[in-house]
Amino acid sequence: MNEKWIKLVENFKENGNEPEDIQMIVHFYDVMMETHGRLKKLYEEEKDERKHSDTLHNIK
Repeated sequence: MNEKWIKLVENFKENGNEPEDIQMIVHFYDVMMETHGRLKKLYEEEKDERKHSDTLHNIK
């Protein structure tokens, strides 16, 4: 765990969050980051496909 996560967990504890709450928050963050990565890849692929498609249409 890097220093940012250690500080974040300490802040959660100081705010009165229980270990289960902290685990749920961290899990939610991980899921959101994974989803973000997948969506970013999907949008980049879609953008590339549109660019390629536009190029093919301009050739005619």
